[in-house]
Amino acid sequence: MRIKDYLNGILNIVAANPHVKSQSISFEERPPNAAYITGTVTFFDLSKLYFKEFVVFKTKSINIFKYGYSYLGKDDTLIFRYDNAFDPKAKKLSTYPEHKHISKKLLPAKRPTFKEMLEEISELFQNLPDLKAIEDRINEPAENYEAYSRKRKSRKDRD
Repeated sequence: MRIKDYLNGILNIVAANPHVKSQSISFEERPPNAAYITGTVTFFDLSKLYFKEFVVFKTKSINIFKYGYSYLGKDDTLIFRYDNAFDPKAKKLSTYPEHKHISKKLLPAKRPTFKEMLEEISELFQNLPDLKAIEDRINEPAENYEAYSRKRKSRKDRD
């Protein structure tokens, strides 16, 4: 696998997610066959996924040696983080050094694929009724200003 193929895969996964508002992803090639990838994905509720990967590419595979995926709410509170840092508190976990942070807990967890991580975030959105209402409104046909004004005026007349 080539570096650009892997990066394009990440970009395609981000582009396919309906909850993504914007993204900023960069990579540095580290010759002969490695790369450092970092990025931020911002979602419509203004929560953010910050990620970094140090990746070594082989002919038919990739090895992600170091990684960190931090998902924060719009107020910058940690919702979850996956990483493989040598955290002394995680030494007793069966997946050490890989683990997941949730609030103040450490959980055993293997590295999710980028797609799995965005799916996990999307599942959190499915549980937000306000976001569902916004998505329903976005999917409605566009309404011109005059029709909208008439509708508002008729509501005021009834009240």
